[in-house]
This record gives sequence, C-alpha cells and structure tokens, in this order.
Amino acid sequence: MATDGPLLDVRGLSVSFPAPRGERLTVASGVTFDVGAGEVVGLVGESGSGKTVSSLAISGLVAAQGGRVEGSARLDGTELVGLPEKELRQLRGARVSMVFQQAIRSLNPGLTVGEQIAETVRRHRQVSRKAAWDRAVEMLDRVGIANPSARAQEYPHQFSGGMCQRVMIAMALCCDPRLLIADEPTTALDVTVQRRILDLLLELRAEQDIAILFITHDLGVIAEMCDRVVVMYAGEVVERGTMLDLFRRPRHPYTQGLLDAIPRGRGRRLVSIPGTVPPPMALPSGCRFAARCPYAEPGRCDAEHPPLRQVGDGSSGTREARCVRAEELELSGVVTA
Repeated sequence: MATDGPLLDVRGLSVSFPAPRGERLTVASGVTFDVGAGEVVGLVGESGSGKTVSSLAISGLVAAQGGRVEGSARLDGTELVGLPEKELRQLRGARVSMVFQQAIRSLNPGLTVGEQIAETVRRHRQVSRKAAWDRAVEMLDRVGIANPSARAQEYPHQFSGGMCQRVMIAMALCCDPRLLIADEPTTALDVTVQRRILDLLLELRAEQDIAILFITHDLGVIAEMCDRVVVMYAGEVVERGTMLDLFRRPRHPYTQGLLDAIPRGRGRRLVSIPGTVPPPMALPSGCRFAARCPYAEPGRCDAEHPPLRQVGDGSSGTREARCVRAEELELSGVVTA
C-alpha cells in the first residue's frame, strides 16, 4: 500500500557480521536517509564506507552471509527488515531491483539474455512464456540494444561490458519496480560507455518515474545524476543535503575531501585524502574521520563521537552533518553549473 511519505524510508539501519572470536563486527551503524518517488539520491563514500552493505541490507541480501540487520527500512510503507525470505523474493524485482557493477558476473553464462529476462518476468507476473519473451525483447530495445529480437537469443559472453550492463538494467526494470538500487553501475566501463549508461538511467527515470538509489565513490557522477546526496564514512552517515548545497558549501571535511578529488581539467593537481578508512574492528571513540581530517582539534574532535545533527537550512532543504565544527568551518566546495 503506497503511503504519503517517502518511497524508501531508512531509519537507524545497522548491519553486523560474525567475527572469528565469536563477537560481531558492526559495518554500518545508524544509517538514516530517504528516497522520494521519482527522485535520484546518491549514496557516496570510499570503499569500506558501508554504502554497499547498507543497500544489500535494505534488499534483504545479507542474511546468507550471517549478517544481522537492525533498524528500519520501509518501502512504500512495507517494513523490509525482518520480512520473511519468501516475501522478500516476491518483492525483489517487482517493487525494488538492483543493478551491480561488473554485470557479466551477475548473468548466467548458460542461458541466453532473453531467457534470463523472461524468467524474471514470469517469476513476478502470471504471463505465458511467449508474453514473457516478448517483454524481454521489448526491454532490450528500450535500453538501446540494436536488433533486440536476435540479440535476445545470444549469451552473455557475446556482449561487451557496456551491453551486459544494459541487459542487467533491462532485467531490473522488466517488472516496473518503483525503486532501482544502482551499485557502482559504471565502474570498469570506459568513459564513453559510462556516459551512455548514465544517460540511459536518467531517460528511464523520466519515462517510468522510477526512484533511484545511486551508489558510487565518484562525486563527479553524483553531480550529474542526483537530486540529494548522502555521504557515508566508516559505516555511518556523515552528511546529508541537496546536491547543490553539498557542492556549494559542504558541511563535513570528509565531503570537502571527496570534492577536492574530482578531476577538474588539465593543469589541476588531483588531491587525495591521506590515510585510509578505519576497519570496523578499530573504530576510534571520537570522530571516525579525525585522524585524516586537516581541521581536527585534539581534545575536541577525538573526545566523543559526534551525532548527525542539523547545521542550518540549505537553499533547498535541511542540511545535516556529523561534525562538531560544522557551523564554524568555511569549506569551499566546488562551483557547479
């Protein structure tokens, strides 16, 4: 049953996995954000920030690895956390779908791409084999694959990386889900193919009014794709805001570091954030970014763990950041067109 609130409403989501000595390691903690109908929200951060595991938890895909999920993730009013696996299987593909990076690994090499899309259609819709096959061909055409009737009868190894990614998008959208989770969908693709995939997602969003949770480490892609942005670091959200507000005036030093790493043409030296993301078994008691932060104040930033709090209104919505110095720092951001 659809609700008047956000399409996806994630509140206090935490994910833990068993550790060798019997304890559990928390890899995502208190993750909170929402995605409105037809909206594109970016989930951004370095590898190890917790963005992928959070998306897998929302989709009910961590239990097989011993993952435990706490908190709430509601899709159109339906609570996903704790939902029985049978109901989750009915929901995945029909109301929420995922597209992963390196699509060739997600496709069955022993079945034609048409068979794989048709199988997804029949799993969620009571239709004949012919109708499912026709839908598969229609979706291949919709994602821009030439001669779809013939190519539907080919196997994944006969497709390029970019074409395989298009096949995965066709499969994800064949049952008209309301939410698409796209996890680094353009990683390992060349720049030209990446551009086509991003344009395709935006076209499909406009055609189907589908909401997209776009997961990436690349804020340059975020600037092109997203309405709002959720920045994650070391398993937790450190900043939330609209894309424009976040780019013009970030409120967390980690966000500024990600912005500084965006390539900006010839002659501009790339800036990297020193150090690495702390592992789940060695998280500091204070700010988790303090050891890498050029603005950290000893005795203040490392004293206690800061909460995610409102830091004033942005031009297009509420700003939140997990930094004790958020309102006193004048971070430069970047100029957006």
